Amino acid sequence: MKKPVNECARCHTPLPVDGRYCSNCGTPSGESEHVCAPEPTEELRKRLAATLEGRYEITKLLGRGGMAVVFLAQDLALERQVAIKVLPPELSHDPKLIPRFQQEAKTAAKLDHANIIPIYRVESEAGLVYFVMKYVTGNSLDQLIDSGPVSFETARRILREAALALGHAHKRGIVHRDVKPANIMLETDGRVVLTDFGISKALEGGSGLTGTGNIIGTPHYMAPEQAKGLEVDGRADQYSLGVVGHHLLTGKQPFDGSSHSILYKHVFEQPPRIFEARPDAPADLCAALDRALSKEPERRFPTMEEFAAAVSGERTGPRTVVSTPVRPGTKPGSRTGSKVRQRKIVQRSLLALALSVAIGGAAWAALLPYRRVEPHRRVEPPAPSRPSPAAVTPIQTPPPQPSPTGGAGPTMARPSERSEPEPAGATRQPKAAKKEYGLLTVASEPWGTLFLGNKEIGPTPIADYPLPVGTHRIRIEQEGYRTKFETIVVSGPNPIRRRYILEPAGPP
Repeated sequence: MKKPVNECARCHTPLPVDGRYCSNCGTPSGESEHVCAPEPTEELRKRLAATLEGRYEITKLLGRGGMAVVFLAQDLALERQVAIKVLPPELSHDPKLIPRFQQEAKTAAKLDHANIIPIYRVESEAGLVYFVMKYVTGNSLDQLIDSGPVSFETARRILREAALALGHAHKRGIVHRDVKPANIMLETDGRVVLTDFGISKALEGGSGLTGTGNIIGTPHYMAPEQAKGLEVDGRADQYSLGVVGHHLLTGKQPFDGSSHSILYKHVFEQPPRIFEARPDAPADLCAALDRALSKEPERRFPTMEEFAAAVSGERTGPRTVVSTPVRPGTKPGSRTGSKVRQRKIVQRSLLALALSVAIGGAAWAALLPYRRVEPHRRVEPPAPSRPSPAAVTPIQTPPPQPSPTGGAGPTMARPSERSEPEPAGATRQPKAAKKEYGLLTVASEPWGTLFLGNKEIGPTPIADYPLPVGTHRIRIEQEGYRTKFETIVVSGPNPIRRRYILEPAGPP
């Protein structure tokens, strides 16, 4: 006997009139057939295959992430395997994203470097935004890291090749912005290949994708300035590659936790030392990674080429190269060459002698005025004074004054010229006191806008903001949350750290 429609066939719980599933066990009602929604990636594969029919044959799924899905395909015209990276379809509805993404991808396609993956095509059709690139037959770096820490030589080679690839892009005005193991591929021969140039910048520029405080990138590998939403340059990629190096050597990322806590640690906390996990790690390699992981971009290596030289163990300091070209027809061991060398030695000796004579003559001429003292004049020794000898102007001796008897008496200095010692109670004019500042560091959960008095400082976290000595009133505002207020007294050049938890605002 068929059960009534308004009762669950499994647990007999009454169903609402318009209900399609039991509220107790979730069993579909008798009026509707249970149909599972298609898997999103499979739906995207079918849609891409229909769009590229006749040009590419989709073979299988290679990987997927937060920014794109990658498929392996066969290029039917050129008979080669390629990788096709497709952006999520929901992003293609943004009118500003498609042209920006195409421009960034085309710029990245112009990069010609052995360690950067070649891009063959950049397209937007049938509501899909995708690009076709070379298929790398090896694995990604994150698959290598999954097996544990790598050898020091392997780490040096990977970091060096990746750094040189990034340096090539930086010289052409392209910043990767999302350097991480998943975007570093390893060919079967071990060669490093970087992918995904320009995607992060294209997504950051799309309307509706990045609201205030939203950041595109991977928190585990993000530079502090990128975590704070500031403008970035190639030194942000260097920091991210430094995190990759730390991960390679220790087998784990420097910071862990929620996305917000990881970003906070990148801005305010120092990463664990590599020596703690690998006591046998080379000192030069650890020092290079420590410098790349500096919180301030100015303290990192100026270029990726210098970073590459440091992690690979090459000498990075100044070098002095002395080379004397050999003239045609003159052999180093010939008699003519020996005469030339002797002539040069004689010339240099004569030049040195002439310089010595000139310098000695100048010194003698400078001393003559001090030696011309008339025999009948008594020269008083200089009186001691507090200023340094270099700061005292010599007092010229006035001509001898006639004595009452008509002869030349002893010479006396005029009162205005007499060197008087400073009185014991005299006080010097005090120098202006140097203005002192305290360094304010503020973080909040969630982020908020920091104000100092009526001045807007910017979104949190804020690191090492200088505050002059005195009393300051700060506040943090965020839509939907109660405003935080605090009065801070700065008494000297000491760090001031504050962390706030913003409370959701109640009903009006």
